[in-house]
Amino acid sequence: MFPDLSARKMRAQGRKPSTLAVLAQDTATTPFSVDILLAIEQTASEFGWNSFLINIFSEDDAARAARQLLAHRPDGIIYTTMGLRHITLPESLYGENIVLANCVADDPALPSYIPDDYTAQYESTQHLLAAGYRQPLCFWLPESALATGYRRQGFEQAWRDAGRDLAEVKQFHMATGDDHYTDLASFTQCPLQTGQTRF
Repeated sequence: MFPDLSARKMRAQGRKPSTLAVLAQDTATTPFSVDILLAIEQTASEFGWNSFLINIFSEDDAARAARQLLAHRPDGIIYTTMGLRHITLPESLYGENIVLANCVADDPALPSYIPDDYTAQYESTQHLLAAGYRQPLCFWLPESALATGYRRQGFEQAWRDAGRDLAEVKQFHMATGDDHYTDLASFTQCPLQTGQTRF
């Protein structure tokens, strides 16, 4: 059931309802990242806050998006990105009530909520081992990606903790750029066609 916003305003007796603004850098257009935005919207609504979203279409577009956002005078701001990454916060946002989600910045004073990639990869590897997999093919994000190191460390630690040899594992890093996601096909096509898979 949707809340009656008009009734909410009447109950507020003239008080301005709190508003949460979300800056979404690639988040609204990426399937797995959309859940971040949904969770923000649901939580804001649960606590009686209004919320709105402004997309950032590129790194160069962040300043424009920040200006547009600030024109609405939000009470709080969440800056979100698709995939854990480093951002450069627009100068106009310094001093605002802002937190980062799924991203980090150079300023250690900025609160940032990021996924625990190490533990997630460690536990998922335990599940693979429990299911009987012994020769996985790992196709990691580019080495420059922030999450890559944590994920690979989590996998390798779980593998060693299970008494396995990392020499059993084929590991590759994709090249930088979205066009390279399909490179995985080159590692699997021949073994799958010949029926000689070793992963």
